[in-house]
Amino acid sequence: MADEHISTVLEQLRRIMADERFRNSEFQINLLRGITVHALDQVLYNIEDVISDVLHLGVSTELAAAGLEKFASTQSKAASAETATLYILRKRLEELEEKDIINVILGESFRDSSDSIKTIIIVGMEGTGKTYLARCICTDCQVLEIFDNIIWVNVSDDFDLGKIARKIILSLEGLEHDSLRLLTLVPLQSLLDRIQRKIVNKKSLLVLDGVGRYDCDDWEALRAVFQHGMSGSGILVTTHEHSVAGAMESSYKFCLGKLSDELCWMILREVGLNDDTLEYAVEDIGRELARRCEGLPFAAKVLGDAIRHYDFGIRGWDVFLRNCIWKSPRIPKYMSKILSLSYCNLPLSVRRCLSYWAIFPKSFEISKTLLVQHWMAQGYLYSSDNLEMELKGEEYFKCLEAHSCFQYCTRDGGMLTCKMHSLVHDCVQSLSPYDLMMRFESVKQLTLNLSSWTEEVKVVGTHHLVMMIAQGAGFPMDISGAEKLRTLVAVTQGCLITSQALSNLFKQSKHLRLLDLSLTSGWHNCFGPSGQGNILDEIPVEICRLINLRYLSLAGSKVLKILPETLCDLHNLQSLDLTGCSSLRKLPDGMGKLMNLRYFYTWCCSSITSYPKGISCLTSLRELTNVIARADHNDAKEFTLGDFEKLNNLCGHVRVKLVGNAMDADEAIRANLWNKKDLDRIRINLDGDIGKESQDVIKKALNPPSDLNIEFV
Repeated sequence: MADEHISTVLEQLRRIMADERFRNSEFQINLLRGITVHALDQVLYNIEDVISDVLHLGVSTELAAAGLEKFASTQSKAASAETATLYILRKRLEELEEKDIINVILGESFRDSSDSIKTIIIVGMEGTGKTYLARCICTDCQVLEIFDNIIWVNVSDDFDLGKIARKIILSLEGLEHDSLRLLTLVPLQSLLDRIQRKIVNKKSLLVLDGVGRYDCDDWEALRAVFQHGMSGSGILVTTHEHSVAGAMESSYKFCLGKLSDELCWMILREVGLNDDTLEYAVEDIGRELARRCEGLPFAAKVLGDAIRHYDFGIRGWDVFLRNCIWKSPRIPKYMSKILSLSYCNLPLSVRRCLSYWAIFPKSFEISKTLLVQHWMAQGYLYSSDNLEMELKGEEYFKCLEAHSCFQYCTRDGGMLTCKMHSLVHDCVQSLSPYDLMMRFESVKQLTLNLSSWTEEVKVVGTHHLVMMIAQGAGFPMDISGAEKLRTLVAVTQGCLITSQALSNLFKQSKHLRLLDLSLTSGWHNCFGPSGQGNILDEIPVEICRLINLRYLSLAGSKVLKILPETLCDLHNLQSLDLTGCSSLRKLPDGMGKLMNLRYFYTWCCSSITSYPKGISCLTSLRELTNVIARADHNDAKEFTLGDFEKLNNLCGHVRVKLVGNAMDADEAIRANLWNKKDLDRIRINLDGDIGKESQDVIKKALNPPSDLNIEFV
C-alpha cells in the first residue's frame, strides 16, 4: 500500500511538472523573455524525467546520477560501437563454419541457369545478430565483386509490395530518403516496371531485412520481377518467424541460435573494458552479467556500451551488477532490464530524445535531419552554451548511436537514415508514460475524448497523439483535451479533413508544436498498403492561434490551392513542408515574417509561378529545396536571384528556376554565393527568354566558391 501511495504521489507530481511547462510556454510568448524561460523549461523537464525514472524503473540513484554527467567524451568513444559490431559479426561468422553463407552465394549451385531465383533465409530470435550478419555478407569483398546491385530493404512486420518497391527504387537509383515521400504518388505497376528496367542484364542481390509477416501474392510478384535479372541473382531474407521461413520455400536456410555464455562474456569484455588491465579484476562480475544476456549478442553489446560510457572502472561494473533493476517486478525479462539500464545511463537531455521515439511505429525509418527537426520542435535541443540546435541534435544522435539505440544507420544518397532496433523500441514504449504517448490505429468516431480515463484507453493528459483514421471515417470534428497536445500526426486512408474540423482543432490546441497532416510522410510507409492520404483543400485562418507551432507538414495535399496569410503569424515556425502540393498556386505574401524558419520544402509544387520577396529575409534558412527567382531585375514583390544575398546559412542542395526576359549580371553578383560556405550544389533551370548561351555569363557572375557545384538543367 505504501508503494502504491508513493507511486500515486509521484505520478501526480510529474503531471504537475508537465502542466507547468505549458504555463511556461505561454509566459515565453507573452513576455518574450526567451533565455530565462528556456532555462526554467529545462529544469521542469529534468524534474519530470527524474520522477519518471523513479516511478517506472526504480533505478538506483547512483546510476541515475551518472546520467547527468556531461557526455562529450562519448563522441571520442563512438568508435566502440563500430568495433563491437565488427566483433559480433566475426564471432557469428566463426560460429557458422560449414554453413558459411558467403560460400553459398559464391558457389556454383547459386549461379546455375535454372529459372528459379535463389533465396537464402536467415532465421533466429530477435537480438541474435541476423541484421549484423546480413550486413557483413553485403560488405564482403567477394560478394561486392560479383554483384552489380546490392539492394537493402528494411521490411518490418508488414510485407507490403508497394513499400518494398519504393525502397528498392531508392537504392537502385541512388535517391535520397526524402524521395520516398514522392514515390508514394507513383502506381505500383509503374514502380515494378521501373525496377525491372534497372535490373535487366544485371546480377542483383536483394536483402529483405526483418520480415515479420508473409504475403504470398506480394512475395511471388516480387520474385517475378527479379527473375528478369542475370543468372546468379538472389534474395537474402532475415526473419525471426520460423513460419515465414517455411512459407517462402527458400533454397537455403540458416538458423541462428543463442550464443554461449563464454561468447557473451567475450563480447562484453571487448566492448565494455576501457582498460585491459582490469580484465581479471572484473571477470567474475563480467561473467555473471554475460549470463544475464541470455545468449543474445545484441544484449551483450548494449550492456557493454552502457558500462563503457559509465566509465568508472571496477566500480562501474559492480554498480551495474548490483543495480536494483535486476529485481524489479515491473520489468520481467533480462533483455528489458539490460536496455533499461542503458536507458538510465543516458543524460536526461538525450533520454528525452530517445523517449520521443515511442510515437513512431516499430521499424520506422527516418532521416536524421527530420528526426532532429522533431526534437527541435519539442524544445529538446536548447543549449545553454548557444550551440546551434542542429549541432546539439548531432551530438545527441551520436550519443544514441554509441549506446546501440539504432539497429543501423545508413546513407541513401547524401541522407543519413536510421532505424531503431525492435527490442529497443519495445523498451522505449514500455518506459514512456502512457499519458505522454498515444497512438490510435482506428479512429472512426467524429469526436475524440482525451480527457477520459478507462482501463482500455488511458489517455489522460496525452501530449503526443498519432491517429490512424479508419477508411471511410472523417477527421474528428472535436478532440476534447486537445489543449495539452504538443504533437498531432494524422495518418488517414482517403479521409476528408474539413476546414471546420481544423478550425476547431486550432482553437483548442494552442500548445501544439508539431502538426503533420501529410500524405507523403514516412507514416504511410508503416501503416500498410491502404493508406490513401488526406484530402485537404483548405487551411482555415485560425491557424494563427498555433503560436507555439514549430513544425508543419502539409505534404502531398494535392488539392490544396492557397494558404492563408495568417500562417505567417506563426513566428516560432521552424519547418514548413509543402512537398507535392501540386495545386498550390501561391505562397503567402507575408513569408518574410517567419523569421525562425529553418527548413522550407516545396518539391513538386508545380503550380507556383513565383516566390514572395519576403523569403529573402529568412536568414535562418538552412534548407530551401526549390525556388523560382527572377533574373532580369530586382523585383519589388517577387523573389529574385540577388535575394540569396543574406541567406548565408543554406546547406545542401537548392533547385533554382530562373525566369525573366534577360539575365541581369548585377543580380547574380548580388546573390553573394561566395559566402554560402555550407551549400553543396545549385541546380539551375533556365526559363523564359534566358538562353543557354547565358550559362557561362551566369556562372561567372555568381562567382561560387570552388566547392559549390553549379549545374544547369
